[in-house]
Amino acid sequence: MSDDEGSPKKLHDGYHGWFKSVARTGQDFTPQPIKAPVVDNTVGSAWNAGGTWEEIDKSEWARAALTRHILDGFKFDDAKYGLHITATDVVTCSGETKLVFSRGKKRCGYELDVKFAWDCSAEDGRSASGHVKLHDFEDTNGEDYEVHVTSNGASDAAKQGVDAIKRWESGLRQILQAWKKELLEQ
Repeated sequence: MSDDEGSPKKLHDGYHGWFKSVARTGQDFTPQPIKAPVVDNTVGSAWNAGGTWEEIDKSEWARAALTRHILDGFKFDDAKYGLHITATDVVTCSGETKLVFSRGKKRCGYELDVKFAWDCSAEDGRSASGHVKLHDFEDTNGEDYEVHVTSNGASDAAKQGVDAIKRWESGLRQILQAWKKELLEQ
């Protein structure tokens, strides 16, 4: 090197890194606790405050409640034939039931196999028995499930009992609607 050039120029002093520097160096960066916002949790659980999607299994409760609704509510007198008809036993009540929270709305989902026994008696001593089976009793069918009524015999009282139950189908549907309403209140 020549003397007129002098010492080589220093390009920079110290280390230069390619990082973003904090604009405010006087700011306090001490960690602060985050206060949880108060959320009106109308649907869903604590972890699903927005109610985006959640399923809660209610099968055991739903089967017990449906059994109670049928045994307590399926009782009526038929004036046409002079029969008193009542549900005596729930033979089959199986399947699954769940509450679904989706997009902030509460819905119920169920697919149940239901069959219950009925007895009828008349004041003149006639009696009969049989079964009622709910075919396709699930939430996707809405009110389009079928009610199949059978009797255990071929007597006149048995035929009249089957006819009376078929005519009282709207009463049975009201019982099932009350069960569904109670399920949604869970």
